[in-house]
Amino acid sequence: MAEQELAENTDEMAAAMAAAAVAAEIDDISRNREGEMYRQPTYGETDPGQGSAEAAEDDAASAYLTIKELRSISRARSLRLLADDVIVAIDGVPFDKDIETFLDIMFECDPENGKLLTIWRNGVLFNVIARGPLGCILEHTKPEVAEKATEDFAGFTVDPIETYVTFEVLRDIYRSCMVLDTRLSPMAMIFPPLWLMQHRLWEVLIAVFLIYGTTLAVHWVLFIIAYIILSIYFRKAHLVIRRSFAMMRGRHIWMVIAEKSELETQRVCRRIDPKCIFTPDLVGPPVTDEKPKKKRRRRGKT
Repeated sequence: MAEQELAENTDEMAAAMAAAAVAAEIDDISRNREGEMYRQPTYGETDPGQGSAEAAEDDAASAYLTIKELRSISRARSLRLLADDVIVAIDGVPFDKDIETFLDIMFECDPENGKLLTIWRNGVLFNVIARGPLGCILEHTKPEVAEKATEDFAGFTVDPIETYVTFEVLRDIYRSCMVLDTRLSPMAMIFPPLWLMQHRLWEVLIAVFLIYGTTLAVHWVLFIIAYIILSIYFRKAHLVIRRSFAMMRGRHIWMVIAEKSELETQRVCRRIDPKCIFTPDLVGPPVTDEKPKKKRRRRGKT
């Protein structure tokens, strides 16, 4: 009897252990399935060799920032920047940081002085002064483009921002360009008629002479008041007047460049478009297309 009871107890213990093992295995399988169901996908998981290669490629691509897309109303559009323009440097220092750092720098810059941005466009480097965020979508530059921009920037000299002036270049459909200096000319405030003749703003000049003549005919004090008021007006609106009349004559703003002189501005524009024409031209004649040779008509033999 004792042996029989011991055997039965042993069988029961073995059965209980087997049932516990099966239950534990079922629980493990259930946990694994739940883990697979709720696990968030991780992008970019690769083997160690491939991961290191992609990391090196990302480091090379993040050397500069490229403008991917411009908003309809933005500072980048006002500066006439284009998609695929590469931001190479800020105040002459190569920029090799992330997008967030660039946004912080532009957001915190002085709105009066701004930041001098060096832009690379199809092998040509030029500067612009941005006085706040550009308002465009940025992305990291591709390695091959960053390499070309680095080679070009190696021979490019950037001076302190105080030495640069913003020039606006307006161009028509015939590539005839006019360069506007955004600085105030003292002549516009001291003697407006001479400034108007200098820039060939004949319509405005006639209106100014009519105002001067009418007020002088009434009383000399009224003439002085009109003279002072017009001087203040031309001091504030000199750039708007020149830009408006240029647009009225068929030109539109093509480039906005920060340079030291009009000569340097024309040189940059000529590198971007070798066929552009300037009046007055300070850099020599533009590249012209050769006229096709006229074919002589052969007469048939009789």
